[in-house]
Amino acid sequence: MPPSEKAWQRMPAYELIDDPDGQPRPQHSDCSKLLDGLYRAEAAKLNSYFGRRLRGDDEPADYVHEVFARLASQLSRTAVQEPYRYLRRIAQNLLFERTRRLKTRTTFNHIPLSAAIEPSVPADQLARLDMEDTLKACRAALDQLPPKTSQVFLLYRVEELSYKEIGGLLGISVPTVQYHMARALAHIDAALGQE
Repeated sequence: MPPSEKAWQRMPAYELIDDPDGQPRPQHSDCSKLLDGLYRAEAAKLNSYFGRRLRGDDEPADYVHEVFARLASQLSRTAVQEPYRYLRRIAQNLLFERTRRLKTRTTFNHIPLSAAIEPSVPADQLARLDMEDTLKACRAALDQLPPKTSQVFLLYRVEELSYKEIGGLLGISVPTVQYHMARALAHIDAALGQE
């Protein structure tokens, strides 16, 4: 049993009152005490937990706040038998939701590098023109790259080969493939930023 779980077990159990629906519901002051105790015992650990698992612009403190907001919402509706475990489950679910949301976001932001590949839903004319301009800028940026860097980028993005497969095909190491990819992405990003 984790040390913090012992801490919340020492807290006085909160009393239940009957809801108009006949469901037992905790009293407000008891929920506040329970939340306060859990927050003091678990907020730093949750912040560390999210900090290790989040990448990018996401702030661990925002996720900690969301965990306790969801716990408070649940406690206001019904009693929770094991708040410590429930808190951990909420944290895991938040990470699952974030992963699902990021996968969906990256799926829709993909821009094909071939004119033969069309989106599954026809776009309006302005969107099509914007996409064609972006593709032209990408092709122009690729033409400015050294041949090996351009080849590595196309093998990864168009042919969807892994770094290991590209390295084996071109006779270079995986770190060299990573170097060429980073160089290509930085160049294309800079070219698209100047547009």
